[in-house]
Amino acid sequence: MNDNKCNLPDIQETIPNIRIPIKQVGVENVEVPFKLESKYGGFHQLVANVSMRTNLDEDTKGISMSRLLLTLKPYLDLPLKSRLIKQILEDLMTNVGSSASFMRFDFRMPIKRKSIKSSYEFPIYYKCRFEGQLYLIYDDSLIEPVPDELEFRFFQGVTIQYSSYCPCSAELCVDLDKNGKRGYPHNQRSFADVLVEVKDPHYVWLEDIIEVVESRIKTIPYPIIKRVDEQEIASVAAKNPMFVEDAIRLISEGLNNRDDFYDWIVKCTHEESIHTSEAIAINFKGVGNGFNERYYL
Repeated sequence: MNDNKCNLPDIQETIPNIRIPIKQVGVENVEVPFKLESKYGGFHQLVANVSMRTNLDEDTKGISMSRLLLTLKPYLDLPLKSRLIKQILEDLMTNVGSSASFMRFDFRMPIKRKSIKSSYEFPIYYKCRFEGQLYLIYDDSLIEPVPDELEFRFFQGVTIQYSSYCPCSAELCVDLDKNGKRGYPHNQRSFADVLVEVKDPHYVWLEDIIEVVESRIKTIPYPIIKRVDEQEIASVAAKNPMFVEDAIRLISEGLNNRDDFYDWIVKCTHEESIHTSEAIAINFKGVGNGFNERYYL
C-alpha cells in the first residue's frame, strides 16, 4: 500500500523500549456503510460498527492506525459476507506486515414481520455480527518453523428476543384456581444470543439462524399488536411456559439439527419481572478447538 511517504520522521518504525510482542492492536467503533444481501430477496443498505485488529512483533513500536482504515476503504458499500471479510483480512496482513488479523462487524438487520392474527406488517431490527479471524499457520516439524498456510475462521451471530412465560407462576395460579382464588402468572422479556461458525462449502444466512431459534421458541414479539393479536399471544404463551433451562434446550436441539453449523454457542437471558436478578443459561456444541466454557458472548 502506498502511504505517500515523505521525509517526515515516523516514530512508529523505531524499536520499542520494551521488546514484548502484542497479541492484538487496532481500532474500534469505526462506522462504515455496507450492503447485506437478504435471504428473501434484494439488498439492505446498512451501517456497521467495525473493529479491526492485528498482532505486532516485539521489534515494532506501533502500527499505523490510518493504514487499517485505508485497507478497509476500497470495500465500503460492497455486499458483505465471509469471502469479502477474508479478502480484507488478507490485505490487512499484507499492508501491516503481521501474521494475524481480526475483524468484527456489528449491525442491525431488518426483517418484516406480520402480526400473529391481524397481519399488520412492520420491520423488526435484529442485532447481528460478522467476525473473521485470519492466522498464519507455521510448520513446526521444521528445525526453523516457517509459515505454511493461512487459516480463516468466520463467525456470524444474532440476538433474538422472545417472551418466557414462567412455569412456576402458571402452576401456582392453577393451585389458586382450585381454591376459588384468582392468580396472575408473569412472564419476562428474554433474549437468545447465538454465535455460529460456518466452514466451506456451506453457506448460512443470518435469517437461517433466526429461523432456527424462532421455530423452537414460539413466544416471539410483534411490532404491531391489536387486541385479537394480544389474545392469541397470551394463548401461545400459556401453552409454552419455559424456564431459561427449557429455552436453551429447545434452541440447542434446533442448532444441533443443522449439519451446516460447524460449531455454535448460545446464551439465553431471562430478564426476571419479580426478581432483582436475571436468569441465564449457556450451551455450546462441544467440538474440538471450538466454543467452550471460557468463551463469553
